[in-house]
Amino acid sequence: MKLDRLFRYIFVILLLLRIQPQLFGQKDLEKKIIYKSEELQKIRNEINSYKVDLKKAKTKEKSLLSKLEQTEKNISLTSKLINQLNYEQSLKEQQIGQTKKSIEYLSQNLKHLKTNFARRMVHVYKQGDYNDWELILTSQNINQAIYRYKYLQTISDIDKKTAANIRLNIAAINNKKIQLTAELEDLQKIINEKNQYQQNLVSQKKQRTYRLRAAKKDKNSLIAQIKAKEKAAAEISELIANLEIERENRRRELDYQRQMAGIQTDNPFLESRGKLTWPVEGTIISKFGLQKHPTLNTITENSGIDIKVRQGTPVRTVLDGVVTTITYIRGFGNTIIIDHGSGFYTVYSHIDNVNVFEKEYITKDTIIAEVSDSGSLGGAQLHFEIWNNRTKLNPEEWLAKES
Repeated sequence: MKLDRLFRYIFVILLLLRIQPQLFGQKDLEKKIIYKSEELQKIRNEINSYKVDLKKAKTKEKSLLSKLEQTEKNISLTSKLINQLNYEQSLKEQQIGQTKKSIEYLSQNLKHLKTNFARRMVHVYKQGDYNDWELILTSQNINQAIYRYKYLQTISDIDKKTAANIRLNIAAINNKKIQLTAELEDLQKIINEKNQYQQNLVSQKKQRTYRLRAAKKDKNSLIAQIKAKEKAAAEISELIANLEIERENRRRELDYQRQMAGIQTDNPFLESRGKLTWPVEGTIISKFGLQKHPTLNTITENSGIDIKVRQGTPVRTVLDGVVTTITYIRGFGNTIIIDHGSGFYTVYSHIDNVNVFEKEYITKDTIIAEVSDSGSLGGAQLHFEIWNNRTKLNPEEWLAKES
């Protein structure tokens, strides 16, 4: 065996031994899947809890509006679960793709190891141990003999490590194949559950259409909804107060995301007063503050503004922030609350087809949902609020002036 061939052999084998199975970012992905699975279970628990509440309330609430709101909340929770399942499916498909890549990588690595190991064994068979001793005995001096002996010893160690690495690769491939089978089963479960809830959603929406039509004709329902909106305003205020308690954790996340995005200012919301983009383009049908109902002649306080637009109009966030709350509020329907930092929050109600998640950082002008008549007997409209700490603000003073 010539020394240059010996060097090449050692170099190739050492290189192969140093290569470890790539994870392809799998650990980060697994963390996401675990977190989202917890969110999924949280929504399932919410649905089950609401079903229990409905059974208890069956004998108490029989008004048209109550029945409509029950149906709407069912739709809201079902849609929220389907949205989460879609995200879960996407993550699971990514995980399956990464597992397949890991199997492919391990298989290629195993192939190289086996090929080189086979060549080495063929060489040993042809040359025999005598050739190795001959290499030492034909050394020109004692230093060269010691030098060659050490390299032969290194080759022997490499042979052992190569054999061990082959066994490890085979075991790793088998484990990855078992993992892939489990992941494919999980994916099918997600798809089956999603299909089931999508079928439920279709029937729930048909029921809502019927109940909405009846409630719109009922004067008592109109009066009851005004009262529901007053309670909804108080509920929003309570939600904001609770969010203020947890604000510090979100601040760190928001600061980090803004630093990554290159946003320099400490309080972008305050500096955007009078310049915020509108969440939708439409006509304001109810302004901030005390308002008189056009048909019932009742006086109510509006915590924000109501913007009339066609159903399905995309709703955009007015500034970047962290989604804190996605919920159904009686009188407001589906509602999203976003924390913009420094104690500023925006609220978006009467929406549907929500496509963001709680605790998610979103950029300015992100489409977060669509306008609907969820929680409204007056047709499709967006209810929009701005809060600073626990104080409600007039959105028209913060949104850009219409040209």
